[in-house]
Amino acid sequence: MSPTAARSLLAALALLAAAAPAAAQAPRTAARFELVGRAPVTHTRTTDLAVFRGGDGRDYAYHGSFGVCPGCTMGRMYAWDVTDPAHPKLTDSISVDAAIINDVAVNAAGTLAVLTREGARSRRNGIVILDLKDPAHPRPIGEYWETLLGGAHNLWLDGDRAYVVDQGTSEMAIIDLSLPSDPREIGRWGIPERPNRFLQDVAVKDGLAYLSYWDDGLLVVDVGNGIMQGTPRRPKLVGQYRYRVQWRGAVYGNTAYAFPYTNAAGKKYVFVGDQIMPRDANLGERFATGGYVHVLDMSDPSVPREVAAYAVPNSGVHSFWIANDTMYVAAWTGGIRAVDVSGNLVGQLAGREIASITTSDAQSAVRDFPFAWSAVPHNGLVFASDFNSGLWIVRLVPGTTAAQP
Repeated sequence: MSPTAARSLLAALALLAAAAPAAAQAPRTAARFELVGRAPVTHTRTTDLAVFRGGDGRDYAYHGSFGVCPGCTMGRMYAWDVTDPAHPKLTDSISVDAAIINDVAVNAAGTLAVLTREGARSRRNGIVILDLKDPAHPRPIGEYWETLLGGAHNLWLDGDRAYVVDQGTSEMAIIDLSLPSDPREIGRWGIPERPNRFLQDVAVKDGLAYLSYWDDGLLVVDVGNGIMQGTPRRPKLVGQYRYRVQWRGAVYGNTAYAFPYTNAAGKKYVFVGDQIMPRDANLGERFATGGYVHVLDMSDPSVPREVAAYAVPNSGVHSFWIANDTMYVAAWTGGIRAVDVSGNLVGQLAGREIASITTSDAQSAVRDFPFAWSAVPHNGLVFASDFNSGLWIVRLVPGTTAAQP
């Protein structure tokens, strides 16, 4: 391990081990998750989730799938009407040439959806654009694959652009969707090519792209913010935060997910998650997971600074979403968790966890093995996808406010 990596590892471990007076003094609102509705999916595995209000005034949840289902010749994206959250109703599914549809995103207007494709038999991977004039029955209106033959793993929609993880090159491809029937790549950015270069995910806010670059950590790139005169056509590097964590005697980078968020107190943070699982993990059997959430102070985006961390006991973190100063964590084997992220965040945030619920039941494909994949707040509820069991809909029920011990 290089001296720089060793220092990063020691700093990260010290952060987790340290007592955190500022965090311990923060108020905590006791709460619990109440199950509202379930839509079991066991014939295939469930991946990332998008929840939105359609143009018809109804609520919908779309999710992808991992592995072609028995009897299916192609991958599918599933559309659920969740207007009555206690009784989700499957309204349609979209069949595309893909073994994995890992990610689905819907634009802010609820008029357009984009899904990613991996493992296409034709090698035409990339993205598929869906028209949502009838959100219960989305219809493909365009696709882009020409520079994404190796597969599109994740994506983020910002205005009329899709920021796509090119799995073949481990670069960010920027696709113009202003004409959805004829999308075009207009920009691209990646770190210098080297062995084991791997881009896992991307998020965009206020003209800055946050790239989760596995062992290279978090990369902040100007795609229109102006801080480095970057544009979608000519992205420019702003800053980087690289770290190492230890799990079961091994050292990992595994930066896999980032979510930029400014809380009600005006604190600018990026929450960064690791994804760690055994190298020999079998997705059909139970196994342990590792990793945690790093909280980076982004007062100066050119120099991200880790100030806090959140770890799920005996579990890892797959992804999360933040709204109204609450972080909803899909914690793999740890189910769904809710964490207070208000105010000034310092040190360990375990004491700020306010609720949790498992995402495993008798209808799961793998019994007693929750594997929470996504957690998305919408319309006062939390919608979650579990890799082994499908769709979950829960409500966070507040309790009483009490001081931290």
